[in-house]
Amino acid sequence: MLKRYKLKGWQAYGFSRSILAVALLLTLSNVSCTKFLEEPVDNRTLIVSLDDMEETLNQIMPYSDYHFTDIMSDDYIFRDLAGHNVEEAVNSMLPIFELEICRQSLPATRFLASGFNPVTAFRRSYNSIINSLLILDKLKGFTPTTKEEETRAKALRGKALAIRAYSNYMLVNLFAKQYNPATAATDKGIPFVAAYSGEPVVGYKQESVQKVYDEILKDLLEAVTLVEAQPAKNAQFNFGADAVNALLSRVYLNKKDWDNSIKYATAVLDKRSAPLNIKTLRNSITDYQQYSSAYFNPSNPSFILMGNNTYQLIAYFWMGMFPYPAVQMLRDEGADDDNNYTIQTSPLYSDYVPQKLMLFQPTATRNGNMPVLTVDEVLFNRAEAAIEKAKGMTAQAQADLTALINNQTFSDEAAADKINLLPTLTTRDQAIGMLLLIKRIRFTSEGMRWFDMRRHNIPVSHKGRSGTYTIDGTKPEDYVIQLPTEEITRNPGL
Repeated sequence: MLKRYKLKGWQAYGFSRSILAVALLLTLSNVSCTKFLEEPVDNRTLIVSLDDMEETLNQIMPYSDYHFTDIMSDDYIFRDLAGHNVEEAVNSMLPIFELEICRQSLPATRFLASGFNPVTAFRRSYNSIINSLLILDKLKGFTPTTKEEETRAKALRGKALAIRAYSNYMLVNLFAKQYNPATAATDKGIPFVAAYSGEPVVGYKQESVQKVYDEILKDLLEAVTLVEAQPAKNAQFNFGADAVNALLSRVYLNKKDWDNSIKYATAVLDKRSAPLNIKTLRNSITDYQQYSSAYFNPSNPSFILMGNNTYQLIAYFWMGMFPYPAVQMLRDEGADDDNNYTIQTSPLYSDYVPQKLMLFQPTATRNGNMPVLTVDEVLFNRAEAAIEKAKGMTAQAQADLTALINNQTFSDEAAADKINLLPTLTTRDQAIGMLLLIKRIRFTSEGMRWFDMRRHNIPVSHKGRSGTYTIDGTKPEDYVIQLPTEEITRNPGL
């Protein structure tokens, strides 16, 4: 059962006072947990104007809470460095690295309080869902008095629908099986919230994967007709048409609906098709912090939608988690020819940290903007859908992959070799293998790899402290993160 508490127009999912406190920090400040629980008045009435509604939606835009999945992937290993690792932090990270979160439900107390964990992703997504539903409810009762207000109200409805769709999509792709057309109707999905309720405690049914995807698409297909073509304010922090179309291309790719994935990807790429030129950034900037700042600059035109994170992203490298497999792969493939993808932060240990993440190195830098939807991903989506549809390389997929290769950090020789190889990849497996390799290189340490591994049943084996933990790729349920213990405790019917 998901509990919901009310304060000044906000409903947040909660499971206990400790969990509730985290949820409140996402959207509120200077309010104690005790005062929150004692609030006797339903203050939803404080959200009255369109400005109020817009402010609420701005506070529940997507966060990049999925980055913890990086250390579940084949890009990372664990090194038990006595005297270097922070022991308490290591113990909070190992349940993720050792894939324990996929084998059993765990409580919030097993993880870092900073937010780098599945429980925070669960809470924050439901916080966004319930508050987007609140705004949809408020919009139903809003009567515009001018044409401008009518247009703005429609755009806010579209934004609320997109936020709900994105949040449901992330939840179902973390806490449920990968979409399979043959089994989605019977595969258990996630607790689904269909409508806003002012009641303090409401139980929600765990709907099927199919039902959740149907609702996601219903929301997005309406949203794309309502949102602004180009948001007037903070475009890369708002759901405009490009962001909704980009998300549709991702959702349809996961559904194996190749035609629609291509359709919505093309709707984006017809307007903006240049990927992030990482090669130019790396060759023109030598200072790693300047490089990192330039890499994640929200003004990069390839970034369609940015998301915030509230944890110290780089901290897990000092908890024994290092991207050695990814670094070796980059060097083997000619994507790190100068051996400068990472830096070594300690002379005593081989603690390689990706240069692009050094923006988040200072302890005080716990907030950062990370791309959630990019032109690069949309190019990969279209190429993958085209390859799957044709069961081999196509001219369009070849063109998309060529653009991505040319903007990556490959040496000239390595880039030419891969581009020349593309037309020879005549089978589906060959072409998809190359696409996933290029995508792994492009998005290393950005939280994308795990979702590709889920979709393609890619095996992973991690050597932890107490043994080796493996997902062999034969059972889709092995990739499912179990719901938090607090939710299971309060909803025994799950």
